[in-house]
Parts: sequence; structure tokens; C-alpha cells
Amino acid sequence: MAKLEKIQEQKETDFFLQERANIVGLKRDKDESVSAFRSRVAGALRAKGHIIEAHEALSGKLYDDPEQGPLGPITGIFGAVAQAMQDKSYSKDPEQKVGDDLAVGALVRAGEDPTKAMFASLLSLLGPEASMDVINGLTGQKKEFPPEKLQAKMPKKPR
Repeated sequence: MAKLEKIQEQKETDFFLQERANIVGLKRDKDESVSAFRSRVAGALRAKGHIIEAHEALSGKLYDDPEQGPLGPITGIFGAVAQAMQDKSYSKDPEQKVGDDLAVGALVRAGEDPTKAMFASLLSLLGPEASMDVINGLTGQKKEFPPEKLQAKMPKKPR
């Protein structure tokens, strides 16, 4: 039974990754590994300003998944926000930016600063679109991404 569940989980992960890839029009190359494809999709999304989707594609988890682990999407989102708040961008390469987001996010989450905890709660409550508005406001950039396009692509999560 565990093997069947693992196969089902892999199919869902592949479907989720391909949905994120469709946003930027990417297809997996024949000889490309899943991890290389994840990285490429995440980089392409990050280059287009889709920070949340980039980290979801890389991790295979939604930003609000309680089981996302220490390097899940929320860590990368925190890292991107922290860089924006300091007017920093450590890399020009989009795939490396995703890694930079995770590294900075891990440092941000390591502290016990109550402001960071409040900010994490705020982003969680706001949801992806409003969180992107916060990031765009901090960076002075405006990234257009119609919410209905993302909503149609996001898998339904049982509550």
C-alpha cells in the first residue's frame, strides 16, 4: 500500500511542477532530471517576478503547506522579502536567486525576532497576491500576474 501511495504522490508532484512550468511555457527535456527541471522552472519563474510560484515549483509544496519543511516555499519567500527590504540582490542569475532566497530565508527564520514571526503570520494571512504586493511595494516594482490565472492552476487542497 505504501508503494501505491508513493506513486500517487509522485504523479501529483509531477502535475504540480508541470502546472508551474506552464506559467512560463517550459517543458521537461527528454534527458533532464526532475531536480534539474525543478531548478530551471524555479529560475524562470523567479526571473519573471513570480517569487511564490518559483519556490513552490522548487519544493513541490504550496506556500502554506504545514509540512513544507525547513527549506520550503515560505523560507524562500522570507529570503526574497528580506533582500527587498535591504535593497539587495545577491545574484543576477535567476536560478541562483532562488538559492539566495533560501539561504537568506533560512537566516531570517533562524532568529527569534518577534517582528519576523509577526511578518511570517502576516504573509500567511494575506495570501500570495497580497504578499506579492508587499514585495513589489518594497522593491518599487510592479509585476502583473492575473490572479485568476494562478487560481485556475492551483490544485485544490482539502481542508
